Amino acid sequence: MWRVEFSSAEFLPYLPEDAQGNPGVYGFELAHWLSRTLAERGITTSYPLGEDWGWFIEYLDGELEVMIGCSSMADEGEGYSGKPIAWSIFVKPHRSVKSFFGRREEGATPANLTAAIEAALATKGIEVRHAED
Repeated sequence: MWRVEFSSAEFLPYLPEDAQGNPGVYGFELAHWLSRTLAERGITTSYPLGEDWGWFIEYLDGELEVMIGCSSMADEGEGYSGKPIAWSIFVKPHRSVKSFFGRREEGATPANLTAAIEAALATKGIEVRHAED
């Protein structure tokens, strides 16, 4: 799994804390921006979908299915201070039903996808740190 972390005030939530899935768990604005920005670069994803840990978009390429997760690493209410907060984006290929029954391994993370994510963040002046899991 590929993962980057960064700090930014660019994607702070616009809806109140009680509208979030969990306190301090933001990411819709980041996932929505990333989906639109990748589409402009010819990489089509799904619309953002919510989870208890944040938001994700899906990228499909043939039989390859990739989850792109977007989440804050913040305390409750921290996203409303107007100050930068910590964010994480991860890219995780997962096995399709076909590959599961065919006993094939999880696909590799597409380099063009991760490069496009880093390039998109760079257009906002955001420097990323590669994280290890």
